[in-house]
Amino acid sequence: MMEPCLWTNLPIQMISCTDTTGKITPIRFHFVDRDGERVTVNVERIIASDQNPNGLGASFTCAATFFGSEKLFYLYYSSFSGEWSICKIGQ
Repeated sequence: MMEPCLWTNLPIQMISCTDTTGKITPIRFHFVDRDGERVTVNVERIIASDQNPNGLGASFTCAATFFGSEKLFYLYYSSFSGEWSICKIGQ
Protein backbone atom coordinates (compact mmCIF):
# COMPACT_ATOMS: atom_id res chain seq x y z
CA MET A 1 0.00 0.00 0.00
CA MET A 2 1.26 3.46 -0.83
CA GLU A 3 2.40 6.11 1.62
CA PRO A 4 0.16 9.08 0.68
CA CYS A 5 2.30 11.82 2.20
CA LEU A 6 5.16 10.90 -0.15
CA TRP A 7 3.12 11.22 -3.33
CA THR A 8 3.29 14.71 -4.74
CA ASN A 9 3.05 15.93 -8.33
CA LEU A 10 1.98 12.47 -9.43
CA PRO A 11 0.65 12.48 -13.01
CA ILE A 12 -2.88 11.12 -13.37
CA GLN A 13 -5.35 10.22 -16.10
CA MET A 14 -8.52 12.24 -15.47
CA ILE A 15 -12.09 11.83 -16.59
CA SER A 16 -13.78 15.19 -16.20
CA CYS A 17 -16.68 17.20 -17.55
CA THR A 18 -16.29 20.71 -18.96
CA ASP A 19 -19.43 22.81 -19.38
CA THR A 20 -20.09 25.47 -22.02
CA THR A 21 -18.54 28.18 -19.83
CA GLY A 22 -15.29 26.24 -19.40
CA LYS A 23 -15.96 25.11 -15.81
CA ILE A 24 -14.23 21.78 -15.16
CA THR A 25 -15.69 19.08 -12.91
CA PRO A 26 -13.36 16.17 -12.03
CA ILE A 27 -15.23 12.84 -12.01
CA ARG A 28 -12.74 9.96 -11.82
CA PHE A 29 -9.00 9.51 -12.16
CA HIS A 30 -6.40 6.76 -12.50
CA PHE A 31 -2.77 6.51 -11.54
CA VAL A 32 -0.14 3.80 -11.23
CA ASP A 33 1.07 3.12 -7.68
CA ARG A 34 4.59 2.12 -6.63
CA ASP A 35 3.80 -1.56 -7.14
CA GLY A 36 2.79 -0.88 -10.75
CA GLU A 37 -0.89 -1.38 -9.98
CA ARG A 38 -3.46 0.87 -11.65
CA VAL A 39 -5.58 2.63 -9.03
CA THR A 40 -8.98 4.16 -9.83
CA VAL A 41 -10.42 6.91 -7.63
CA ASN A 42 -14.01 8.14 -7.97
CA VAL A 43 -14.42 11.75 -6.89
CA GLU A 44 -17.27 11.84 -4.37
CA ARG A 45 -17.26 15.55 -3.47
CA ILE A 46 -15.55 18.67 -4.69
CA ILE A 47 -14.78 20.67 -1.58
CA ALA A 48 -13.07 23.65 -3.22
CA SER A 49 -11.94 24.75 -6.64
CA ASP A 50 -10.03 27.65 -8.10
CA GLN A 51 -10.70 27.98 -11.80
CA ASN A 52 -9.57 31.22 -13.33
CA PRO A 53 -10.38 31.25 -17.07
CA ASN A 54 -7.48 33.65 -17.72
CA GLY A 55 -5.08 31.73 -15.48
CA LEU A 56 -2.62 28.96 -16.15
CA GLY A 57 -4.67 26.17 -14.62
CA ALA A 58 -7.19 25.03 -12.10
CA SER A 59 -6.86 23.47 -8.65
CA PHE A 60 -9.34 21.26 -6.85
CA THR A 61 -9.73 19.82 -3.38
CA CYS A 62 -11.79 16.64 -3.68
CA ALA A 63 -12.94 13.95 -1.26
CA ALA A 64 -12.96 10.27 -2.19
CA THR A 65 -12.90 6.89 -0.50
CA PHE A 66 -9.40 5.51 -0.86
CA PHE A 67 -8.35 2.14 0.56
CA GLY A 68 -11.46 2.10 2.75
CA SER A 69 -11.30 5.60 4.25
CA GLU A 70 -12.13 9.09 3.08
CA LYS A 71 -9.12 11.08 1.86
CA LEU A 72 -8.67 14.56 0.45
CA PHE A 73 -7.02 14.80 -2.95
CA TYR A 74 -5.47 18.08 -4.01
CA LEU A 75 -5.56 18.02 -7.81
CA TYR A 76 -4.13 20.42 -10.38
CA TYR A 77 -4.91 20.88 -14.07
CA SER A 78 -2.39 22.75 -16.22
CA SER A 79 -4.11 24.70 -18.99
CA PHE A 80 -0.75 25.10 -20.71
CA SER A 81 0.12 21.39 -20.99
CA GLY A 82 -3.35 19.86 -20.59
CA GLU A 83 -2.00 17.56 -17.86
CA TRP A 84 -3.50 16.61 -14.51
CA SER A 85 -1.60 15.76 -11.33
CA ILE A 86 -2.11 14.97 -7.66
CA CYS A 87 -0.38 17.66 -5.62
CA LYS A 88 -1.09 16.06 -2.26
CA ILE A 89 -3.20 13.39 -0.54
CA GLY A 90 -4.47 14.34 2.90
CA GLN A 91 -6.59 12.89 5.68
